[in-house]
Amino acid sequence: MTLYREVDLQLFAEEKSQPATPRRRQLARERGQVFSSQDLTSAVSILFAVLTLKFTLKFSAGVVAQKSSQIWASMPSGAPGIGWAANAMKDVMATFFLAGFPVMAAAVVFGVGTSLLQVGFMAKPGLLLPDVNRLNPLEGFKRIFSRRSLQALFKSLAKTLLIGLVAWNTAKSVWPQLSALVITDLAQSVSIVAQSVSNILVNSSILLIFIGVLDYVYQWWEYEKSLRMTYQEVKEEIKDTEGKPEVRQAIRQRQRQISMRRMMQDVPSADVVLINPTHYAVALKYSMEEDAAPKVVAKGLNELALRIRAIAEENRVYVFEDPPLAQALYHAVDIGEMIPEELYQAVAQVLAYVYRLSGMMPMEGT
Repeated sequence: MTLYREVDLQLFAEEKSQPATPRRRQLARERGQVFSSQDLTSAVSILFAVLTLKFTLKFSAGVVAQKSSQIWASMPSGAPGIGWAANAMKDVMATFFLAGFPVMAAAVVFGVGTSLLQVGFMAKPGLLLPDVNRLNPLEGFKRIFSRRSLQALFKSLAKTLLIGLVAWNTAKSVWPQLSALVITDLAQSVSIVAQSVSNILVNSSILLIFIGVLDYVYQWWEYEKSLRMTYQEVKEEIKDTEGKPEVRQAIRQRQRQISMRRMMQDVPSADVVLINPTHYAVALKYSMEEDAAPKVVAKGLNELALRIRAIAEENRVYVFEDPPLAQALYHAVDIGEMIPEELYQAVAQVLAYVYRLSGMMPMEGT
């Protein structure tokens, strides 16, 4: 009979069945955790850029044609000099900017407007600070092959295929006219091609809007799912927000003092302390009979992290160096809380390793 003591990930789960409270949503927003659909923003920007191009094409073509005539008319009879060429180049650049400005302005205005409608105005300079973890090649490799990256890849392929089908169907509807361009006068040929291209762009933009709306609904669902709370979390939040502000402040200060003493007292009972190795320390404890998932019984930064590590070593608590996991747990979990679902696998592997070293997980056949 196999005598492995396996860390059952199913036992870690504590059902998050309660919708997020207003305070939970506020804290999430303060951390920059909001939902939006980049697909919808891009689709709206493209649609209005295409519509603007459709209605300003004659104006833009006229501006370009007029400036082209002026440039050719101003060409000197002899060999053009460098000064004339430089002025002509500046005129060309200014003309193309003027001709394309309505389209660019429409894309920017409606793109920014759609983004603001989704998330509102947010000024979070802290989110712009560089993250050294992003320089880790291993973490970058994991992001490339993450579930989110694969979803983005399949979504891009699906959009490309659908847009191709829309373009084909649009072109097929005017195929007789397109096939007769060789015997049609130039002005009519240009008109037919411009109209066909315009129809393809408009139809593709409408398709992208539909895809963007679906993506918006999906992003909303993912966001709501990530904010859901356990029944215990809701109860604790209600307790935390009740009472007068000054009473709550005094209670919280007292709780922090008690929590700090209790935290240091709980370190010897931990199963493992994850370190970074000197900047972060997170002590984990897991009782399969009492807890649904491993809990953080202590955590600290810098000097406090060194104190936690020293206490752990004094009490022969296993110290395990895993910088990415230690940082993730430190930032994601408060003291006394269970670890989040996305860290189950990594923590399970660490605990299984520690149990095996300590003899708590007998080997097969013993």
